Amino acid sequence: MRNMPAIISAVILLVSTVGCATLERPLYSAPPILPEITREMKSPGFWAGRHPFPNRTLLDNSRIRAFNAHIRNELKLTTDITGIGGAFAGAKLQDRLNETLASFRDKTFYLATSRPVDKSLLTDIEKNMRPGAVPADIKVRYGLTNRYADQRILPTGKRLYEHQGDIYFDELQNSSLDLGTPLAVLHESRDGKWVYVMGPSSDGWVEKDRVSMFGPTEIKKYIRDPEFCVVTGAKADIFLNRELTDYHDTVRMGARFRLGRIRNSAVVEISVPYQKTDGSSSFKKAYVKKESVSFGYPAYTPRNVIDQAFRLINAPYSWGSAHGEQDCSGFIQQVFAVFGISLPRNSSAQAEAGVLLARFGQQTEDREKIKILSEKAVGGTTLIYMNGHIMLFLGIYEGKPYIIHDVWGYRVPGSQGDKGRVIGRVVVTGLDLGKGSVRGPLLRRIISVRDIAAIQD
Repeated sequence: MRNMPAIISAVILLVSTVGCATLERPLYSAPPILPEITREMKSPGFWAGRHPFPNRTLLDNSRIRAFNAHIRNELKLTTDITGIGGAFAGAKLQDRLNETLASFRDKTFYLATSRPVDKSLLTDIEKNMRPGAVPADIKVRYGLTNRYADQRILPTGKRLYEHQGDIYFDELQNSSLDLGTPLAVLHESRDGKWVYVMGPSSDGWVEKDRVSMFGPTEIKKYIRDPEFCVVTGAKADIFLNRELTDYHDTVRMGARFRLGRIRNSAVVEISVPYQKTDGSSSFKKAYVKKESVSFGYPAYTPRNVIDQAFRLINAPYSWGSAHGEQDCSGFIQQVFAVFGISLPRNSSAQAEAGVLLARFGQQTEDREKIKILSEKAVGGTTLIYMNGHIMLFLGIYEGKPYIIHDVWGYRVPGSQGDKGRVIGRVVVTGLDLGKGSVRGPLLRRIISVRDIAAIQD
């Protein structure tokens, strides 16, 4: 972040879905050494070495499957794409599209140039969405992303901002999908360039040419193949030849692929979806560095989770996980995906997963929160939630709780009110970050603590 200017003239909007932002003008870059963080604390070994049981397997594969089923079937926070079936209620989708459009009407948005968006843009987008053309019974089609795809709230690549100068938080960015993500395709735009899809953890519009269509049986076989690898590096490059010179795409931590025959050399053969020139879909061989993947899911231990989280240390923050990066909930989702744990996309939904350890009210004192974290929280597997932000607990050090999280920024007291400090990356901080500001430290604002090391029996 060396090129970040000392003062960034931007207004950042707090949004409770996928964000970790604060409202502040102007914003200042954070110091390279964050408050009360030492060199050692930025290492996974520091925290694993203080963990009471770092190498204990907390959930085996069968328990992880049960955990995922609980999130999917009982909490309704994720979706099994293969279980949608052949039809989907058109009225339900039509309501979604109309509600989304209504949320953007009568509001002023801005382009990156700070110019206001012409009202005709939304009218054109609505015509392209054609909500009135949704049939009563949608015939569901299925597909896999054939390369990285941004998932948009509206079918347009235009970036809209709620405030002039706010170029960091595109109001139309919903999420992003790596190569090989399974999708249910429900609708198509008038111009034929966009499709509305349901993914495992989010719905929205993606560019049609980034989705290869397959039958439901093919999709099921691909995503449930027992011979698979999972990306454990922060990112992994995918190539179309064994020499690793024919670059194809880059995927993020947690991406899963069906294995091919080559597994014992420096490269691993995988299978990826692609679109043929005649418009049909198929799979082809691709290759990834062996050091970037695990054959099957690694053991779900506190040490392994902490190690995975620290592989993303200093990774850039990106709202809606745009540009192939991640926001706070995207960071958490990627880390746990390595172990086969399918968490929801948004921070508020992630805060409903796992076993509730504590829920705090506005009157709960900080010392009571620290006491509960000290006694109940598990380093590496406990999620701490505050409004609009989710964090991974690391442990208690010298009586203070510490976390690793992908965070946009924090506030510090100033002579004329609080100042915003931009971090904009994955970092280790204490829960006292923001101490002395009007809003107060993170610790004061946490709402709930949940454990992903156990499931509700």
